[in-house]
Amino acid sequence: MTTPTVQNSTLANFDENAHHIARRQYFQPGDADLSSLFRRVADWVAMAEAPEVRLGWAQQYYDLMAGKKFCPGGRVMAGAGTQHGNVLNCFVQGATEHDPSTFEGVMEVAKKLALVTKVGGGNGVNLDVYTPRSAGSRPDAGVRGWAYMSATHADVEDFIEGMMRPPTQPDGDKQPVTVRNWTRVVYGQGLKPELVTLARQNGVAIVRTLPEGVQTVQDDMGGIVDAARQVAENAKLGLEPRIDLSGMRPEGAPIKGSGGTSSGPVSFLMEIFDNFLEWANLGAETSGPVNTLRFVYSPVLRVVRQGGTRRGAGMATISVDHPDVLDFLTAKDLDREAQEGDISTFNISILITQAFWDTLQQGGLWPIRAQEVQSKYHLVQQDGAYTGTWPTLPDRDSDGARGVPVYDHQGTHAIPAGWIWREIAQHAWSTGEPGLIFSDRVNEYSALKNLGERYQIRSTNPCGEIPLTVGEPCDLGAINLAAYVQNGQFDEKAFRADVRTCVRFLDDVLDVNVFALEDNRVASQDLRRLGLGVMGLADALIKMGLRYDSDAGRRTIYTIMSALREEAVAQSETLGQERGVYPVYDRHPGKMPHAPRRNVAVLTVAPTGTTSMLMGVSSGIEPVFSPFIWRKIGSEYRALLAPLFVELLETYPAPQGMQQNGNWDWDKVTEAVSENHGSVVGLDFIPQALQQVFVCAHDIAPLDHVRMQGVVQCAFDAEGYAANSLSKTINLPNTATVQEIEDAYSEAYRTGCKGITVYRDGSRQFQVLSTSKKKEKKAERTEADTTDAPQPATAPAAEVMGEAPTPVQVTVQAAAPAAQPSTTQPQAARPGKPVYERPARLQGVTDMVKLTDPTSGHRRSFLVTVNHLQGKPVEVMVISGRAGDEANADSEALGRVVSIALQHGVPAQAIIKTLRGLNGGLYGSYNGRLVGSKADLIAVALETFASDPLGQTLPVMAGGSDDTAPAAHGVSVDGMAGEKCPVCDEKAVIREEGCLKCRACGYSKCG
Repeated sequence: MTTPTVQNSTLANFDENAHHIARRQYFQPGDADLSSLFRRVADWVAMAEAPEVRLGWAQQYYDLMAGKKFCPGGRVMAGAGTQHGNVLNCFVQGATEHDPSTFEGVMEVAKKLALVTKVGGGNGVNLDVYTPRSAGSRPDAGVRGWAYMSATHADVEDFIEGMMRPPTQPDGDKQPVTVRNWTRVVYGQGLKPELVTLARQNGVAIVRTLPEGVQTVQDDMGGIVDAARQVAENAKLGLEPRIDLSGMRPEGAPIKGSGGTSSGPVSFLMEIFDNFLEWANLGAETSGPVNTLRFVYSPVLRVVRQGGTRRGAGMATISVDHPDVLDFLTAKDLDREAQEGDISTFNISILITQAFWDTLQQGGLWPIRAQEVQSKYHLVQQDGAYTGTWPTLPDRDSDGARGVPVYDHQGTHAIPAGWIWREIAQHAWSTGEPGLIFSDRVNEYSALKNLGERYQIRSTNPCGEIPLTVGEPCDLGAINLAAYVQNGQFDEKAFRADVRTCVRFLDDVLDVNVFALEDNRVASQDLRRLGLGVMGLADALIKMGLRYDSDAGRRTIYTIMSALREEAVAQSETLGQERGVYPVYDRHPGKMPHAPRRNVAVLTVAPTGTTSMLMGVSSGIEPVFSPFIWRKIGSEYRALLAPLFVELLETYPAPQGMQQNGNWDWDKVTEAVSENHGSVVGLDFIPQALQQVFVCAHDIAPLDHVRMQGVVQCAFDAEGYAANSLSKTINLPNTATVQEIEDAYSEAYRTGCKGITVYRDGSRQFQVLSTSKKKEKKAERTEADTTDAPQPATAPAAEVMGEAPTPVQVTVQAAAPAAQPSTTQPQAARPGKPVYERPARLQGVTDMVKLTDPTSGHRRSFLVTVNHLQGKPVEVMVISGRAGDEANADSEALGRVVSIALQHGVPAQAIIKTLRGLNGGLYGSYNGRLVGSKADLIAVALETFASDPLGQTLPVMAGGSDDTAPAAHGVSVDGMAGEKCPVCDEKAVIREEGCLKCRACGYSKCG
């Protein structure tokens, strides 16, 4: 049994933000409100049930969703009952009809990626199957192709100019894109004179008729990939490919069944055909796994919008023993992406084997015939035996490539395992990637471990929570832990009952889903893998009065997750008796390490970015990110406070200074929390009992993030071989060192994790787009060069939960008014000479920000520049675009005053505190924060600059002061909000659960 029937009135529990997200992300024609959304999903999933019980199960499924007890994955919410019928989030693809390492194998996978992405699925691929990059180089004269379009095609002007919308912004303005390998030709009559002139200016040929022998590109994904395959095959033979794009639907045309629109023939020319031809010119399947990823798989995901609405998401993995692992490690460096091509559609992870881990702990050599990577790594043979340390090698003068110490070891080349480990950590420090997957541990805890190579797991879905065999999908849903906490107690009985219903729901999903590929359907039915996870873990702990980073909190979660495992496995066994066990179990008698059941695995923790926002709780097993978020509602930005934070704070009387009409003044609360870097800890007006438990992501030490992940994984893996993996991001402050990242890696292995993703605050958006100059590379490697070898982990995994402190009770009936917020003013700077003298040339960062004038409704553009001297801000300029002289004079004057203050030693933090929040009759968002004036704009610009990773101590002039404001400790909520959202354009994207989530509009890369 499950919870009692939920009445429609209960839907009032969903706030305005939930309704906004549902309308934007999940509503389909016929969905009038959340009730009809849940009804559509429940009725469709229950179609898998026998007719006589179908209505009953549909009602139970509806009750769980409407009661905020359970939410299926985003694909289920959006795809249930639609024409394409795919509701499974992600798949792992591989060649099953051809040798994976051959040209045919690569093309087979490319077509699968396109067809699955078209219906909304993400994809994982493993690159170990591809042969290492050959020593050969690109031919002196690569093959060029001829691309034709009819003069009457709706997109002919875009074709002539080479214009397309950025793949990252399908609703953005069209931009010109360089075509490397194609000559464009317009054929037919009726081309307008102005377009004839435009064609001449752009080097586009014009002919009267289409020549014979030109390949027609079909207007469907399968046909497009087949045509691209033929292009690459012709190029391998030295033949010039010729294609006609005229039969393809124009950009913006609707795609039947998906609700999305086509990206148009020009985008396919630029992305698919140009990149496939580039790959062929580089050597095709002999060009190595990274080139296959860059020029074949990534363009497919980039141009084929996921479900017709957004670009696809992918995961690429490679083993630490593959010769091209260094090429893979640097594949997403921004300078390489700018020069060679974008791979941003894929997350990348390295598979760490047990053999490598053991070698690392022993301080030994890792046998690998690694290859050089131009401008990144060059191999330097070392004389003599390896003694446990390696020399610091100079960069190569010609291109700045870093030296790799190579030793002879048992008749083969070898590199110190510690050197490879440090390079992986260094790249994670710089860019947030790669992630790590402990592949042997994944397979050791897999129920398929005894079945041979076909069922070995070497890749995952894009966010890493479900390691999958080739062809398998992930079937996701999450139960809301916070919904089971009443009066500080967890209702285990109700929880256990609902877990069983959730397992049945997900098993039903596999039977009603419509698969785009037959081998995906077969793999799904053979194994019937489920991914039941959780959301609201942090909220549940807070409601029980337990800190996220405490031993007691971790022990409580271990108990809850053990109950989840027990009931999920028991229900799968019951379903096995009722419906039959998964077929692979029957085909391998005596080889399966568990009792007969319906599903090979049942547990995971997947990203719940948007679905947790729909339910109004914290994401997955992540801590609360912040007590509030900025949300764009229409054209305005509003601070939306976490419902649990409001609920708990309202149990206390509002102190003087924080009241409005006798109640809490939430605007003042929001402002104070924002100034405190998104934390309630240390705010005088927040009761101590609440401060003790309402800890946010940036209040928690990185290793405590890892330990929570380890506790959940250990509870899942305790018995039954029923668990997948988890998706979680270990967020670190900008000041974190490479050694701290290595420590997080070691702690992840020690505590039983199957993988780990780390992200240092601001690392990706501040990564320098370099040209491989040695000076720039040395600056990035400052932390990496301090230690030669990692420290082995020695503590036993069982220590992760430790001893239990006394739980802190949150429920308080009446409390004395808290002390008022501090009103201490920043110390005034001393008059005198400038502390920092402005040189003739400064470097800086300029952002364009658009603010709205509410009186006229017009949006005004502002350019705000922060120039620095050795990493410290010393000059600020604001330019008002298209404004009159007086407005620009005001802007310039404001910038000059702030600049003089900075140059005379006034701490930037003091200026921020003075200017932040000033209302000047404008509004908008800048880096995810609400801005109300030009002064406010400067404050946010300085706040953003404070997280510059290149900041250094400035030289102090004679007679000056070296006093500077202390840097904020930890990962600030503002600092984390720096990546641009592809949907709303706001810099409000955070990394959480191994995924990306926008705090401004609710966009989630993973659904």
